Amino acid sequence: MNRESWIGLLMLFCSSVGFITNWMIVVLIYQTTKLKQPFAILTVALAVIDATFSTLYLFYATPMVLFNISILESYSAVCGFVLMLCYNAGTIIHFVISLNRFLAVFTPILYHKIFNVLFTKYITLCVLIYTCIIITLFFGILGCENYYNPAVVAFSYSRQPICSVFAFYGDFCEVLILTVVGAAMDLITIWKVLKMRIRTERGQKDLNFLKQSLSQTFFVLTIVVCFTWGPKLTTGTDVTFLFSSILWSAVHCFDGVFTLIFNGEVRQKLKTGSQVRSSFVSGAKSFF
Repeated sequence: MNRESWIGLLMLFCSSVGFITNWMIVVLIYQTTKLKQPFAILTVALAVIDATFSTLYLFYATPMVLFNISILESYSAVCGFVLMLCYNAGTIIHFVISLNRFLAVFTPILYHKIFNVLFTKYITLCVLIYTCIIITLFFGILGCENYYNPAVVAFSYSRQPICSVFAFYGDFCEVLILTVVGAAMDLITIWKVLKMRIRTERGQKDLNFLKQSLSQTFFVLTIVVCFTWGPKLTTGTDVTFLFSSILWSAVHCFDGVFTLIFNGEVRQKLKTGSQVRSSFVSGAKSFF
C-alpha cells in the first residue's frame, strides 16, 4: 500500500467520524433546545462548522487522495478555501465558548447581558463575517492559495510572500493566542466551579460543559503544536504527512466526539432515541 492509500484511509476514518458525530450533534441539540440557550447556539455553530469541514474532507479531499483524481486536484484550491473558512471560524468559536463559560461562572450579571439568545446569534454571525472577510482577502484577493500538493499528500499554501504573512499571523499566532487564552479561561473556570462545590444538577451540567470546552480547546492547542513543530522534529517523511493531512481533519472530528462524551443533553437524547428504537423493534417482533 503506497503512502497516498494509507493516508487516504486515515483521512476517510477521521472525516467519517467527524461527519457522523457533528451532524448528529446539530440535529440532537436542535431537537433538545430549539436553540433557546446561548451555549447550545455556540455548540451547534461549532458542530455545523466541523460538519461542513468533515463533509468536504470526506467527499472531496479523501477521494482525491485515495484515487489520485486529477480533476479534483485541479480545483483543490476552491476546496482549500472552504476548509480554511471552517478552520478559522471554528478556532474563534472555540474561544467564544470558553469566554461564555468563564463569564457564566465569574460574572453572571454581565454574562446574561452579553450572552442572551439574540446577542449570541449576533456574535456567531460576526465571527462568520469576520472569517469570510479575512479568508477572502488573503485567499481570494491577494492571491494566496491553499491547494492540494501531491508531493506532500496534503493541502499546502502557495509560495507567494503574502501566504507566509498569513501563515504566521493569521494562522499560527491567531490560533495559538486564542487557544492558549481559551484553555487558561477553561482551567480557571473549572477551578472556580470545583471550589464552589456546587452539587446541584445545574452545577454538574455546567461542569460537564466546561469539560467539553476544555477538551476541545486543549486538543486544538495540541494540534497547533504538532502542526508547527512536528515536521521539524522528525526526519520520517511519512510521519510528516500525518501532521499535515490527518491532524487537520482530527481537529474537527474530535470536537464532535468530545461533545458526545461530555454534553449530557446530547447523551440523554441519544439514550431516549435508543430506547424508542428498541421498543419499536420489540413491538415489531411481537407483531410478526
